[in-house]
Amino acid sequence: MATNDEPAKILCPCCQTTLVVDRTTLGILYVAEPRVKAGGASFEQSLQDLKAKEKQTSSRFQQAIEEEKQRKAILGKKFQELRKHADANPDERPARPFDFE
Repeated sequence: MATNDEPAKILCPCCQTTLVVDRTTLGILYVAEPRVKAGGASFEQSLQDLKAKEKQTSSRFQQAIEEEKQRKAILGKKFQELRKHADANPDERPARPFDFE
């Protein structure tokens, strides 16, 4: 039997994960997941999955680049419109408080 100083080891019946819990604080010290045995997917299938993920990542990156270009173009157009407006309607300098004295 374990003493009160030793951490408690609890085995999950569903996933076979081992939780190590401190008895005084009731905090989880660490989790030990069961090892997955080799022999899952074949090498060719894993390679195809990796290539598909790479292609998806590349397409997302290209989409982000295009969105950034569109964003820059929109900001450039807004800047040009505001510049035209500022050139057409030059504002006078605001009055300084000590000019009223």
